[in-house]
Amino acid sequence: MKRVLLCAALLAWSGLASAVVYKWVDSDGKVQYGDNPPIGVHAEIVPLLGTHPSSQQPASTPRPSQSETPNAPPSPKVKQAVDQDVAASKAKQCAEAQDRYKQLIEGRHLYKLGDSGERVFLTSEEIDTQRLNAKQDAENACSSSSP
Repeated sequence: MKRVLLCAALLAWSGLASAVVYKWVDSDGKVQYGDNPPIGVHAEIVPLLGTHPSSQQPASTPRPSQSETPNAPPSPKVKQAVDQDVAASKAKQCAEAQDRYKQLIEGRHLYKLGDSGERVFLTSEEIDTQRLNAKQDAENACSSSSP
């Protein structure tokens, strides 16, 4: 009986986990999230755990205002929200790269998974190569210059 309840709970949870979440900027310049974006705003699909962002296309709805030109500059509030999102993303990427480098420096027995799932321990040369690559990635992610 417990197994049936557990399976039912897991099935219900998996349905919720596959929900689509949208992100958009409202008229006040605040970033909003929800499962149904309002009509007339540009909304992007937020990549969730287990999703593949490369296979998702941003969702957009037609803009009701025809007075705007396609190349009109964004409002200062929208630009500020975008700049904040970009800065937060860069900070996250920098922190992840630094954490990876720190793990490679502090790790003693580093390994990768083999074809059948077994641990294959890295040689000293492979570890050094991984450390150099991680250091370069951290420097690139944390540099203040724009791409």
